Amino acid sequence: MQPPSPSATGTRLTAVFLALLGVMALCLSPALAAPPAANADPDAAAIRQANDLSGDIKQMASALFSHLADPDPQGGDLAQGMAVCSFVDLKKLTRTSSFGRYLAEQLMNEFQQRGYRVVEMRKTTSLMLQEKRGEYGLSRNPEELPQELQAPVMLTGTYTPAGDSILVSAKLIDNRNSVMLSSATLIFPRTPLVAKLLADSVSASTGEDEVVYMKRLEL
Repeated sequence: MQPPSPSATGTRLTAVFLALLGVMALCLSPALAAPPAANADPDAAAIRQANDLSGDIKQMASALFSHLADPDPQGGDLAQGMAVCSFVDLKKLTRTSSFGRYLAEQLMNEFQQRGYRVVEMRKTTSLMLQEKRGEYGLSRNPEELPQELQAPVMLTGTYTPAGDSILVSAKLIDNRNSVMLSSATLIFPRTPLVAKLLADSVSASTGEDEVVYMKRLEL
């Protein structure tokens, strides 16, 4: 048997080399097609987290509605109006955060959009105008707010950070007798957005020399 010619050997080596390149290309194509996680769009992630948080709050609102004995906006338990308070840390009921305030704000919207009478406690008695800054109609300064509010029902709640989750409890309470009209509990994931909202936690001062302002709810 005669040994293969140099040209035949070269042809075979070329074919083997091309086959190896093809196999390598198939193995690397999925990695090349998928962008690395580090390059993910941060804006898209933030929007997704905001939408998820909004959806969780809607779910909590639906649970509160479903547990009302009489949910009729015109003649039911909440027909005479309700006030919404910031949610507070269960470990310290005088401490809240942007997370607690955002929960209250969104639940207020959910109830109003479903036809319930919601009282805005931060509405000032007059419109405040500031040059180059804007017009202001909301305030937390007791001197700028009405002395009495008609709100027989209060919506309030607590939250408890627990690792990667936040345990949130909401309740509707009759101001006339402190009877709970409805309640709901939901576990919120501690996303980067929620963690950021929790980060600015602040407590109400309880110094003995400080005047504590309280508003009277007309029942």
